[in-house]
This record gives sequence, structure tokens and C-alpha cells, in this order.
Amino acid sequence: MRGYFVAIPTYWTYPGGAGPEEIVFDHPTPLDAPGTLRRTLESLNPLTAAGVEVEVSVVAAATAPALEAAVEDRVREVIESPPLPYPVRLFAASHLSILQDFCRTRGRTEWLPLLSLAGYAQIRNLTLILANICGAQALISLDDDEVIADPDFLAKVDEDFEVLGREHPVFGLAGIYRDQDGGVLVPEPAAAWAGYWPKMRWMNAALTELALAGPRLKPTYLGFGGNLALPAALCRQLPFDPAITRGEDTDYILNARLFGIPFFLDNTLSIIHLPPDKPHPTWMRLRQDLVRFCYTRLKLRQQEPGPGRAQVTTGDFKPYPGNFLGDDLPLRAFQSHTLLALDYLDQGDSKAAQRTLENLALMERLEQSGAGVYAAYVRTVSLWQALQQWLATPEVAAGARQALWGAA
Repeated sequence: MRGYFVAIPTYWTYPGGAGPEEIVFDHPTPLDAPGTLRRTLESLNPLTAAGVEVEVSVVAAATAPALEAAVEDRVREVIESPPLPYPVRLFAASHLSILQDFCRTRGRTEWLPLLSLAGYAQIRNLTLILANICGAQALISLDDDEVIADPDFLAKVDEDFEVLGREHPVFGLAGIYRDQDGGVLVPEPAAAWAGYWPKMRWMNAALTELALAGPRLKPTYLGFGGNLALPAALCRQLPFDPAITRGEDTDYILNARLFGIPFFLDNTLSIIHLPPDKPHPTWMRLRQDLVRFCYTRLKLRQQEPGPGRAQVTTGDFKPYPGNFLGDDLPLRAFQSHTLLALDYLDQGDSKAAQRTLENLALMERLEQSGAGVYAAYVRTVSLWQALQQWLATPEVAAGARQALWGAA
């Protein structure tokens, strides 16, 4: 088997979950809670003991800069108490400063904006960088609310890479999520507003097509960041888009398509997804969706021809997320948000109703100020490739490892 780098982002917030969050994550762990990270790490024990070359890293992020030191200490405690049967490379805010200084002192300041813990896409990009620094042949991207119960997980990845590598010089691989009962489909809200914003219904339609039917391995337009296998060539060639605040995983598959890179889904490559409840209100979750769909729609509409690029349409990604990227997005947003605001008013929550309707004003501002997002991502790709090529140089990679963890 090849050398794998398993990366697990973990997200933390104030004790009790109460405090001014500057970065919104779906369900960050309160500092005074046990959390789910240890369970994920322990599920890797069989993989790391199977004679496979595996390195594991945990990337720790905080919802506010004031929490960074406490989060780093708490995550180190989770990793070390009691000791795991395999080493873990921790990467937190202090390590980010070290990596930034490593680039800065070598005159590489143009790459500093690519190094950040301030969002999902930025954190995923750090996992691509760490895999490159550590010389891994492939990155396994997980999340901290999962369990790997399949002892053949890495063997399946190896088999898929062998098959796909015969035809594709660069490609990506996605797996599926299963719930604790083994199911693949997600619950669909019954509220009236959800009839005009049928995210879960369309996602289930996509999962039915991709995960519950057809051959084991097939081209895909949908993937989950907590179950991706990315060969080194892809890690070096393509970054997650740091401008997107949510849905960075499916957006990554779209970005790959923009650059002619195919993605495939193995419907037997599964992890068990055990997420805690999301603490944020419905209006806020809708806001995050609206921002991401507006952004992706703008990126698709601004496509320009160029070397190594391909033309992508919303139809390539239907039913999900493609159904949210068409001309009817503003109408769907208006209908769903109006009904949700009325629901809040019926519950006597006028503040939440106001917040809901503010989403529509935000969408209009995004549409008006969204010039140049495609060109900006193309520039990011160019910077990224230069950064990753430099970091892949053996002496640079060894120096980065020494600076980060004190060992080459």
C-alpha cells in the first residue's frame, strides 16, 4: 500500500458553547465538553496497526482568536491522555504562525494569504499542505465526528487508486457517509419553507443515484469533505477555494471539473458519521447555504477559457447542488425565507424573523459585489501550485517539518 496522510480537522468554541464567535462552524465542540475527536482517533487504531504506512494529523481550529491557545492545549490533551498507539502530528494556531514565519523568512510572502485557519476551505488547504510537506502519496480527509469501522478502508482506496491511475494522471476519490444505523440518506424537513428550499430532498436524490445504484466506482458531482482520498498530484495542483464559506467539499469537485480533473465516488468506501446537533438557528444555516450557492453560481457564470480549463454547467451538478445554481435561486430564496420568517412570527420570535429576511438583502449585496470571483480563484490556483511545488522540494519539506514538529 502507498503512504497515506490522514488529516482530521477539529473545531472548538467557548465553554458551554456561549461566546462571540468570529468564525461560524457547524457544530464546534465547547472547550468544557468531551467532544468526539478521541472517538475518531481511536477508530484509526486498526488502520495504523495493519502494517500500512500511515501518518495522522489533527488540525485544530477555534471560533475566535482569543480561544486559540486554550484550544491547542485542549486538543493536545485529547490526543495524549491516554496515549494513542500511534503518533499524531498536531497543527494548531502556534504551528500556523511557525509555517507563516517559515515562508516569510525565505521571502515567500506572496503565499501567506493561503495559510489560514479562518474557515473550512482554509483548513482543508492546510491539510493538503501538510500532506505535501510530509511526502505522502495520498491524503485521506476525515472529520472529527466520524468513525472508520471498515478494516478494508485503506485497501479499497488502494484498489481504486490502482484502477483510476491507469487512465487518469490526476483525479480525486470520494466515499460516502453512513449513519449509526447504516443508512445513507438524510432526514428531510417537513416545514413549509423547506418545500421551496429542498436541499435535503435533492441531496437524497443525488445520493440515491450515486451511492445506492450503479457500479461501485463511478464519476461523481458530489462529495463529502470527511471522506475524500486525494492523490499527491491533486493536492499539489488544486486548492479548495478560500473564498467559499460552506460546502467546500462539493465546491472542490466543481473546481476540479473546471480544470478538467475528474472525481469518482466509491459507494463501498464508507465512514460512520455521528455528528452532534447543530447549535445554530435555521435562519443562520440558511444564510450559510445562500452565501455559498450565490458564490458558486457567480463563479460558474464568470467562466473564461484558458489553458487546462474546461467549461462546466449547472446541469453537470444536478440535482445537488446544481438545482440551487440556476436562474431561479433568488425566487427560491424569497419564497423559502418568507415562509420561515412567518413561522418565526407565529412562534413570537420577531428577531429571528428579521434575521431571516436580512438574508435576502445579503444575497442582493453578494450578487452586486461578486465581480471577478472566477478570475480570483484562477489566480489562487496559480499561487497554490507554486507554493506546493516549493514545499515539495525535499530540503524545503524537511525544513518545514523540523520547524513545525522538531523532527524531519
